[in-house]
This record gives sequence, structure tokens and C-alpha cells, in this order.
Amino acid sequence: MTADYRIKDVSRLLGVSEGSLRRWARLGLVACRRQSRQGLAFDFQGLVALRTVKRLRSRGVSLRRIKKCVDTLKRLHPELYEPLAQSRIQEAPTLVLAQRKRRFTPEGQLFLDFEGQEAQRLALPVEQLGRLFFLALEKENLGEWEGAQKIYSLILAIKPDHPDALVNLGNILYRLGFPEGAAAHYAKALEADPRHPEANYNLANILEEQGNLEEAASHYRRALKREPYFPEACFNLARLLERLGDQAGARELWGRYLDLDPEGEWADYIKRRLQKPREDLPENDRPG
Repeated sequence: MTADYRIKDVSRLLGVSEGSLRRWARLGLVACRRQSRQGLAFDFQGLVALRTVKRLRSRGVSLRRIKKCVDTLKRLHPELYEPLAQSRIQEAPTLVLAQRKRRFTPEGQLFLDFEGQEAQRLALPVEQLGRLFFLALEKENLGEWEGAQKIYSLILAIKPDHPDALVNLGNILYRLGFPEGAAAHYAKALEADPRHPEANYNLANILEEQGNLEEAASHYRRALKREPYFPEACFNLARLLERLGDQAGARELWGRYLDLDPEGEWADYIKRRLQKPREDLPENDRPG
């Protein structure tokens, strides 16, 4: 492979700032990258991958979600050296990865066409669980919370330690006004996978609401340790550290948030916050 496109040229071709291109490369969204005498450079496959990242970002897909796509494709197809250039990414009704006529959600669940033949080839229990999990996700996308809740409960009846089902069911319970039940499901998910980022993040939100600030901060840190590119966790932990009096730690996390998502919904606020140390913060988003 040869690196033919300097970062300056790629920035001009794609209409993306050099800072964003460096950030995407640093997150591992582009595998084919190297340093030339003129700075970071990309080969043609890298250029294609960067174009895919730009398209997904323009349609509201977070960098964290894109990173999960890349990680899933690498796990399922380790032979790929540039996943975003060698696969097709579809955004509707949920983000879907396509490789060799098989389709997966970013979490690695098999994406099934119930009208076609692929669903009929399923035989292993784990694949059946994947089918149920995807169906529950579709119910969530349609706002059919009761239907999704029933399917997640069925999955847990088959596999009680399914961490993603536990987390998603917890999110539904929180949305329906049962934070204690949600917290219990997040805790069970952490028993199965202590480093699960969403379980740690969502449990931290509830603990913070309950006034358990130190414990909440601990779970935000665990979420960030597993997924350093988790801007929402950076934001919430920074705000929480300010409440705990750790101004230096908060400012470090504000800066990390801007590195991860400089165009995110809180970016302008954080820039003002770094300039004006005292400013009230609106209520942060809660799990679900």
C-alpha cells in the first residue's frame, strides 16, 4: 500500500478540517494511515473510508457508534484492513454493516431479513438470540416499548446474563418511570460484564440522581476506561467532578470531549465553560 494523499489534500477533497481527519485516524476509524514528511497521509482505501465517516457524521451518527461499527467488522472479519472502505454501511432503520452478503448491527448481532431466506438458515441458539435481540431493537425504534420489554424478558429467560438485553431492558424501565428497576438491571449486566460501558454509564446517571456522587463518578470512569471515545461520559463526569470540587479533572474532561466530538451538542457550551468558570449547566440527558 502506498500513501498517496496528504492530509492537506484530503481536507480539501472532502471538505473536512485537518483536525477532524487526525481525530478520526487517532480513534482508529481509518486503518491505512502513515506519517509522510508532509504529515499524516492516506492511501486510496483510506480516502474511501474517510468519505464514509463524513457521510455517517453528516447523518447524525456519533463517532462512538462509527467506532463500534469498525470494531465489530474487525472482530467478525479480521482479514479486512480497511473495514469502512471494504464494507457497506446503511443507516436505516438502524445502522447496519454489510460484508459478504451478511449483515450485522454495530453490536455484532446478525441483521435478518425476515422476508428472505437468511432467517431460515438459523439453527444455533446464539443466532436465535441474535434474531430476538434485533427484533427487540426494532420495537424500540418504533417506540413499541411494551413489545420490546417482552422480547428482552424472553431473551433473559433463555440467557439470564445477557448484558445487552439487561441494559436495554433497564433503559425501558427507566423510560417508564422505574429507576430502581433500571438500576437493578444495570447492576446485573455489570455482574456479567463489569466493564460494560453503557451499563456503567447508565447506572452512574441514576446514582448521581440519588446523590451518590462518588459512586457515580466511579462508574463514569469505568465506562471511559472501556470506551475512551465516549463523549457523553466525558461530559457527565466533567460536570460531576466540578460538583465534587475537582476543577482540574473537570477541565481535562471538557477538553477530551471537544477532542472526541468538537461539533457535538454541548461543544459550544463547553468552550464557553472553559472561558467562564462559573455557569449553570442544564440537566444532563438520562439513560434511555
